[in-house]
Amino acid sequence: MTTDYRIEPAGTAFKVIDPLGEYRVDLSPTREAAQHGLDRCKREDEMYETAKQLVHAAIEAHIQKFGIDRETTQYWIHSAMGG
Repeated sequence: MTTDYRIEPAGTAFKVIDPLGEYRVDLSPTREAAQHGLDRCKREDEMYETAKQLVHAAIEAHIQKFGIDRETTQYWIHSAMGG
């Protein structure tokens, strides 16, 4: 299995395949357009990972400050986010 995104031809168009081998974005008419889609996918992955790290840090800080369990902490953080 590959560990990165790739671009594959799809007839006269191109498609972006993710590291798990799944088709990720709409077909692109050119390789350049597909590259833009690939770059967007990578950026979204980076934003997700950063957000996940920030939430983890917030949870750990909240647990330390109030001495409560992870489930309760997640509830309060989720509530504060409007969820």
